Amino acid sequence: MKDPVADFWGNIECALDQGGFRYILDDLVSKVRAQLDDSSMTALSIDRHDPYSDIAAIAQKDGLEDFALALRFAND
Repeated sequence: MKDPVADFWGNIECALDQGGFRYILDDLVSKVRAQLDDSSMTALSIDRHDPYSDIAAIAQKDGLEDFALALRFAND
């Protein structure tokens, strides 16, 4: 399975040019969620539909550095 974070960064330039940024961001979150155990704090945050900044903070604590960085980029 391809790394969803790598896919996100690989598609970012095209998405920004074509206005599809929200789509690739939502796709990233859903693909990462599918890889997480239901008891993961990040998974629970995603399931609650927390703001991306909150999910990023929790992902950082869970050791999902690349995912957290991508979410923080989206909020900037």
